[in-house]
Amino acid sequence: MASWVRGRCIGRGSFGTVCLGFHKRTGEVFAVKSVDTASCLPHQIESLENEIRILRSLPPSPHVVAYLRDDVTSSDGPAKMTCRNLHMEYVPGGTAADLAARRGGKFSDVDEAVVRSQARCVVSALQQLHSRGIVHCDVKGTNILVGQDPRSAKLADFGSAIRIGESGDSIAPRGSPLWMAPEVIRGECQGPTSDVWSLGCAVVEMVTGRPPWEDHGVVDTLSRIGYSSEIPEYPAQLSKQGRDFLDKCLRRDPEARWSCDRLLQHPFLQKDAMADSSPRGVLDWVSSEIEEDEEEDGGDEVGVNSNSISDEDVADARARIGKLSSRRGANWESEGWTVVRRNRECEREAEEEAGTSSQYRETSGVELGNGSGIVEYSNFSGMLLATEAQCNSSSSSGDGSEEEGGGGYLAVGEKGMGFYSSRGAVALLLHYYCHCLLRILSRNILLLFCYFTFSRFSSSTENWCVHDRSA
Repeated sequence: MASWVRGRCIGRGSFGTVCLGFHKRTGEVFAVKSVDTASCLPHQIESLENEIRILRSLPPSPHVVAYLRDDVTSSDGPAKMTCRNLHMEYVPGGTAADLAARRGGKFSDVDEAVVRSQARCVVSALQQLHSRGIVHCDVKGTNILVGQDPRSAKLADFGSAIRIGESGDSIAPRGSPLWMAPEVIRGECQGPTSDVWSLGCAVVEMVTGRPPWEDHGVVDTLSRIGYSSEIPEYPAQLSKQGRDFLDKCLRRDPEARWSCDRLLQHPFLQKDAMADSSPRGVLDWVSSEIEEDEEEDGGDEVGVNSNSISDEDVADARARIGKLSSRRGANWESEGWTVVRRNRECEREAEEEAGTSSQYRETSGVELGNGSGIVEYSNFSGMLLATEAQCNSSSSSGDGSEEEGGGGYLAVGEKGMGFYSSRGAVALLLHYYCHCLLRILSRNILLLFCYFTFSRFSSSTENWCVHDRSA
């Protein structure tokens, strides 16, 4: 008696059906691909056995659907069936083809980021297969399963997969015709480079939601793929980096296609790659120009131009963006104030040594003019505090004498900032308070004038009314 229960059908392929399975004891949910051994064609059961054999041989991978177990079950109902079953990991997000079809032809930068991540997962899966001498032979959107996070994907359906060298140089074409490489259509060979061509076709499908070739009938379509000089049309909505990635995959000469090892180094598959359209901010540093280095000494190494951005630069950029999104603000000059000098000699020294911006030095006390609030002492870190800066060199006082290492205060207001001596800071505050007092008086003097005028007028009117009654 089977230890699991078959659930609803979630997919149907060319040689079997896929249903949900539920383990009776543990409640585990998985996918079951089944073939009825009594009614199926010979190649159908062979394909399932081939898939079981390939998946068994693979080590666990985050980019390949996981093999769980396999068995044979028989039904006890009126229609008795004996099924050969393959139990696999259940991936709940559907297929990449389904996801592309749901977009309805719309494609945005967010969608490209999803396609880029899915393509990276598929290339990683193919790299693992090719390193073990396995060719998938049927890479397409319906064989790319999407997880709950649409950016994660797993390669599935290994019924057509072969091991390199098993079938010799001349083979019968395997896979789906609209995704087959030209050399496969011609029956010449089918190897890792053929998977790379199919990968390019799958990326076109993931962007447009349609097969890479228009189907004009079997003869015409296969003739165009196998014997013409045409290649699938690159989607116009795909970025320049994406189109360059397709160019590395969809080359009719198998020897000119990039291997999966090289494709993983392509900027389109990099995790931190940005869209290469017009820049959206000052941190859009990724160059959209992708060039191949000239081959030297007969080698076939191809390089990609990229700006030398270190991990420290990325971390610093993210930290600055984090400050901008907070209430505390950001100081783009340094983490805090550098030493502030009061005379021109000190200013020149500060400019040479610390690179302090001139706008922090040239504002005088007279120009400060903070008219909306009391002067703040701040180091631009979002906290109000008094900062006393000592000048290491001598500075001249107003009476011609020199003060050795004179101290002062950096006053920062909404309209400017300046550096003041202790006497200057006191004078500035007195000036500010006098200004506030005058402003208060100016607001109330008119009210006082109106009050006294109205009082005198009311008194005169009352006396006139009394005199009139006595007459």
